[in-house]
Amino acid sequence: MTVASLRAGHGRLMALLLLIGVVLVGYFVFVHWWFTEPLFAARSQFIDLREQEQRLRATAEQGPQVDSLLAEVTAFEQSNPGFLTESNFDLAASALIQRLQTAVDEQGAGERCVVVSRNAFRNRDDEPFQRVTIQVRLRCELENLLPVLHGLESGSPQLFIGDLGIVARRSPPQPGQPAQAGYVDVSFNLYGYIRERGTKA
Repeated sequence: MTVASLRAGHGRLMALLLLIGVVLVGYFVFVHWWFTEPLFAARSQFIDLREQEQRLRATAEQGPQVDSLLAEVTAFEQSNPGFLTESNFDLAASALIQRLQTAVDEQGAGERCVVVSRNAFRNRDDEPFQRVTIQVRLRCELENLLPVLHGLESGSPQLFIGDLGIVARRSPPQPGQPAQAGYVDVSFNLYGYIRERGTKA
């Protein structure tokens, strides 16, 4: 093989490499950035849209289940004995006073167990739900007092008794009559909750 033939072969190789380089450069300049890259971007957007569509379809299919769960929660709250059934403070306070009076009247004790005073009180503490409080003072014989307190706390809707204070009194004996049982002055807060949001909510 002569030097001339080697140079000729080397020249053809260089020309071929140069041609390949020119083709690659032309591809990236005139084809890739103008056609291939937009196609890749469009394909990526298409995939994202398909995934978003699948998520939306899955969410839509769960819609009836979500509605059913919300209905169950609403029904539970409406039947929950932990809340008073009245819609606002004034109505609930009136209902509590009536319930207190009924609990006392059910004892059939007459003057031996009476409501001395009852006043509605708005609680100012931060709580998730609004508290309705009645400040109560009773004068009862002890045997009548205990059923009254038990009836208030064990009924439905649920009520609570707080700040209980008891002062014992004894009736003075009447001439010619047997000694009477003593009675007690009782003060306490009777309260419950309505669904209206409190100051903390």
